[in-house]
Amino acid sequence: MNERRPTSPPSSATGRRRRGSRTRDRRGGRHRLLWPGLAAGAVLVLAGGLALKGATESAGRPTGTAGASSATGRPGSQEAGETAEAPKDEATAEPEKEKERKRGQEEGRDPGSIPSSGPGTFATADGGGDRVGGSGRTLTYVVQVEDGIGISAQRVAAEVERILADERGWTADGKVGFRRVAGGTSDFRVRLATAGTVDDICGRYGLDTGGEVNCNVGQDVMVNLKRWLLATQYYADDVTSYRALIINHEVGHFLGHGHEGCPGPGRPAPVMMQQIKGLHGCRTNVWPYDADGRPVTGPALR
Repeated sequence: MNERRPTSPPSSATGRRRRGSRTRDRRGGRHRLLWPGLAAGAVLVLAGGLALKGATESAGRPTGTAGASSATGRPGSQEAGETAEAPKDEATAEPEKEKERKRGQEEGRDPGSIPSSGPGTFATADGGGDRVGGSGRTLTYVVQVEDGIGISAQRVAAEVERILADERGWTADGKVGFRRVAGGTSDFRVRLATAGTVDDICGRYGLDTGGEVNCNVGQDVMVNLKRWLLATQYYADDVTSYRALIINHEVGHFLGHGHEGCPGPGRPAPVMMQQIKGLHGCRTNVWPYDADGRPVTGPALR
């Protein structure tokens, strides 16, 4: 996967950015299959186009690790296993659009009604949470939701807290801890925003999220509203789990973890695997550790 290192972003109110590992370009490919016919003298030619998902979830976006962020020395990244999809044949694209429509209806939103852009300003969830995790360093974070998208910052904060507190999450190493705060100085920010705002913030670090994917740059974990509401084809029936994958993947980049591949057929996909590009024989999985506290990993990818 080609990687593009982001240049330092212009100074702005939005801050810093993310994981290259993280995200992600995707590349698409097309395969043509020729099958000989059984009838004498007849040859049946089947042409099929397979759109392969790109590295992090953006069509035509840069894959993988971008340059290190000035704040953390970590690579900027495009999403949690999420990269925008490559263009598809009309025959392939229509069924996927139909799946997104149904997922949107189940979530109480038609994909067509999800705003694609917003003001770029954010509301921060009030209050704070208890510290969760091991006895080592405590990372503080705020949860913010872009204004005007009709989603409660408090509701998103509750979901993010639940994910980061799960015993299968990053705290399973017994060292790192997390605590949500309502303002002031924090180590990182989880920000749910429209595709246009995600593209803008990630783009300041040289990442092309293509209106489709998430990214982590600097101190910001940027969550694309479309992905938050609709997930992807592999999690079409479990949007809640997909949200855990987004948070764990992007926070994983913030913690310094790079992308990983499938460790073998039938085994759980690592949370740092770009699952949107395909499972490659692995099973879906959204947690960095299993129920017994063992890390779920795979071969490191460049």
